[in-house]
Amino acid sequence: MRLAGKTAVVTGAGSGIGRAIALRFAREGAAVVAVGQREERLAETVREMPSGLALAADVSDVAQVRRVMAAAVERFGRLDVLVNGAAKNRPDAPVAETVAEMDEEWWAATLDVNLTGAFLCCKYALRHLIGAGGGAIVNIASTSGIAGNTNQGAYVASKHGLVGLTRSIALDYAARNVRANAICPGFIETERSVQFSARNRGEGWRERKLADIPLGRFGQPEDVASLAAFLASEEARYITGVVIPIDGGTAARRG
Repeated sequence: MRLAGKTAVVTGAGSGIGRAIALRFAREGAAVVAVGQREERLAETVREMPSGLALAADVSDVAQVRRVMAAAVERFGRLDVLVNGAAKNRPDAPVAETVAEMDEEWWAATLDVNLTGAFLCCKYALRHLIGAGGGAIVNIASTSGIAGNTNQGAYVASKHGLVGLTRSIALDYAARNVRANAICPGFIETERSVQFSARNRGEGWRERKLADIPLGRFGQPEDVASLAAFLASEEARYITGVVIPIDGGTAARRG
């Protein structure tokens, strides 16, 4: 129960990594505000919690973000942890993300969620974290935030930006006892990532991907949730500004 007595806002909590983090935080004793855009999926997440609140919101909309943070404090009395897990990166159909071919609307939509959305959540959570005497921000970036990737210009740019934002917050708010860290998952086996790869990566993609992972298996959402729970807890009280790959060892090849 390393998060007992704490309140956490987790965005992207309706599925995948965000859902796993929200459920893990609840098991660790936190009251969890589960945020996403699909109300039915959020309701499913919160039903598995002893103390949770589901809020449908678009993190790129400042008014909706302010409403989420205010609702968290109104319902649970405080805010201690923010996890930015919402992301735009898995289109149903192939999207050109090489720079010359990319649609400007896709660029804007990706950065609106992945970077501006995280900025807005941090901005309007920080006043509450400071008011509670300090807290933790955990940003879910990507190994694409510490290295390049082909045909993912918007996504890579947004995640590099999120890594930089994390480090800036860590430095600017350390004196107010707010820690900020970034987790950089590699390939994590979620419903969306598997469907996307099957549609867009061609036959034999699983075998090719597994051959590239030193540990020889895909990551699971629970792997990321375990790290997030640690970083949000007092066990990590002397850790801030770090960027941690969680990728089965693939980042070790990139230097």
